[in-house]
Amino acid sequence: MARKIYKWRIAGFIFKAICSLFIAAVVLLLLWRIIDNANDPREMDTIIPNQALCDAYAQNGGELNTYYQDQTRYTRGETNSGYFAVTQFVFIDEADQLQLVFRYNNSTLKYTKQDYKLPELPSRDDNVYDVTVTIMYDLTPDNPDDNDGKTPEAVIYERFYASDILACKKTLYNYRKFVFDDIKIDESVLAVYVDVYYVGDIDYEEKPYGSLMLYSYNEENIEYKLSASDKKSIEEWTP
Repeated sequence: MARKIYKWRIAGFIFKAICSLFIAAVVLLLLWRIIDNANDPREMDTIIPNQALCDAYAQNGGELNTYYQDQTRYTRGETNSGYFAVTQFVFIDEADQLQLVFRYNNSTLKYTKQDYKLPELPSRDDNVYDVTVTIMYDLTPDNPDDNDGKTPEAVIYERFYASDILACKKTLYNYRKFVFDDIKIDESVLAVYVDVYYVGDIDYEEKPYGSLMLYSYNEENIEYKLSASDKKSIEEWTP
């Protein structure tokens, strides 16, 4: 009898050990996924150099006026809440340039399939979304009362298209880094938006699939300091 009890105790110990190892493995997997997706990929953290940026950098002795604003980073609409995010962005005045990191979850592709009644799930490797930048300019600078965009004759909009795109992905997220040239921020600019359209339904006259404000004339600019990797990429760039 004692031998049977001993065997059952050993079996119980082994069973508990296996369960504990399984639970630990699941917890470690969840922690790894959280940590792995907590930050943008390294490729997204470094500024992408091009001719305009490198010329501005050289002409100004490596000193550039770079900044961003504390704006909402995720789409919050009823039909696109959490679909899209801009995790990083920087305006570079001397180069008339904007660089931004655009991110969307794998689940966003599922919602896009549902929203547009697509026969198949879009591939993570495809450019599923058209991302552009729209600037709202003030046509009546002497009248600040009509700067809310509700007076059509007081403002004008201009759309800008990316000159460079870098793509990468993590377990849960898909990333695109965009460079927009000819983005000049001066006293005539009221706001800057990033607009997202599904590539199979692009109509710039219609409301975008998602939109986020990046800049507002009455919000404070926050300094962005060029990192060592930013400077290295600019200094080592060749056309």
